Amino acid sequence: MGIEIDGVHHITLRVSDLERSRSFYAGVLGLAADQDFPGEKLRFRLGPYTRLVLHPPLPGTPSEDRFSERRIGLDHLSLGVRTRAELERMVTVLRGSGVRTQGVREPGVVNFRDPDGIAWEIYEHSGH
Repeated sequence: MGIEIDGVHHITLRVSDLERSRSFYAGVLGLAADQDFPGEKLRFRLGPYTRLVLHPPLPGTPSEDRFSERRIGLDHLSLGVRTRAELERMVTVLRGSGVRTQGVREPGVVNFRDPDGIAWEIYEHSGH
């Protein structure tokens, strides 16, 4: 019998600049910060049970290092919304903030990247 997982507790990302990432995740995406440890980490709510945690780079990380889905490990992150209207609103917000996106693609997905190039998608899950 397998482990009974009932959700994702948190996702932790290393980012090159906490303040720039705060501006993106709070200012552009509108995520609510629920904990801030200046210079150490920043936490955002992704729904009632899941958090997004941002940390600065570890010592020794090259200053030019950026995310690449072409390496082993993380490919992208995906969050769900309930309606097509929310996807369309997301496109408007992203484009209004200068974030590149191809808009809503079938089957109801919006793709974009954060300031460090981390690939995200928002998909319409229609309550499923």
